[in-house]
Amino acid sequence: MTFAGRSITIALSMIKTIACSLLAGLLASFTTVSAQPSAIGSGPGAPPNPPVSVETFAGNKYLNFQMIVTKPFAPGSRFSFFNVTNFNGSYQNEGRKNEFLTQALVNYRVAGGLSLAAGATLNYMTGFRPTAGLQYTVANREWLLVLLPRIDLRDDNNLEGFALLEYKPRLSETLGLYSRLQGLYNYNTRQEFHDRSYLYARLGLTYRHYAFGVGANFDQYGPFRVATSSFGAFVRAELFN
Repeated sequence: MTFAGRSITIALSMIKTIACSLLAGLLASFTTVSAQPSAIGSGPGAPPNPPVSVETFAGNKYLNFQMIVTKPFAPGSRFSFFNVTNFNGSYQNEGRKNEFLTQALVNYRVAGGLSLAAGATLNYMTGFRPTAGLQYTVANREWLLVLLPRIDLRDDNNLEGFALLEYKPRLSETLGLYSRLQGLYNYNTRQEFHDRSYLYARLGLTYRHYAFGVGANFDQYGPFRVATSSFGAFVRAELFN
């Protein structure tokens, strides 16, 4: 292993120790909050209760389904649940082209839009992985920004960055513009190569709590960055309680 590789390994070991301590602290804090639900989380800065968004994208290469959930545990609570679930399904049902990825995180809001995050990921290649990281969110009527860097709490300590940017200004009382860029980059730190990445782009219109339009998915796999692109149309809905 090169000097740079050893340095990265040592640094990741330290990050892993800190992340494990963070996960234990989050669980301990959650136990305390569950016992005393009124003790924390009220006041200015508490995030709103956003809808669950579900989307189906029919591309020329595959069908993609995505669901994003962001929910506070209780009104005004600093704790929230965040989940992104993705399925890609081959039209010819080719097993190697069918894939799924989901990550479920418990967030603790530190200040403003910054939260500590801990939970687990599950995908069709590497299975179950505990994980920890940070999440930063900015949201208003027109904009949504989510940044989520995290590290797997396993021996290979994969590093991953997730980013989502939405812009949806109103055009009238019921119609609006919908646009989104969403990206993911996963790096295998043990073998020191690119593992998985994607970029999703969407452009369309909103009608009340629905959106529809055109889109493109750009995917890359493995150390040689084997690439595939899919172009098509999407339908999206926001589901409220």
